[in-house]
Amino acid sequence: MAIYKTADNAKDDRLVTNWYRNSYEQCSEAVKRVCKGYGYQLIHENDNHGEFIFERARDTLDVQIVSLNRRETAIDFVLNSNVFFDFGRSKAVIQDLYERLRNELDYFKRF
Repeated sequence: MAIYKTADNAKDDRLVTNWYRNSYEQCSEAVKRVCKGYGYQLIHENDNHGEFIFERARDTLDVQIVSLNRRETAIDFVLNSNVFFDFGRSKAVIQDLYERLRNELDYFKRF
């Protein structure tokens, strides 16, 4: 079972938090669209805490959206895979989700 988390200070570039110059509402709508298009099904949504939980056959994806102000919003992922040998697949999924979000939102490098 593999668990991968994104963070601002992650050592692997694929797991570094992505920041966007969009509002919380724009980011949350983009996350829902991208994750559903990727085959995930939304099972929990909490706008008060900026948390979304998606599921598909072998994965559970926890998405955390934090908005510092109207134009600085971070999106973090926690991917929990039910596969014994992951071989980097989960990191590739996170990287692909970030790439798809970059096509829909205004990405910027914060640090």
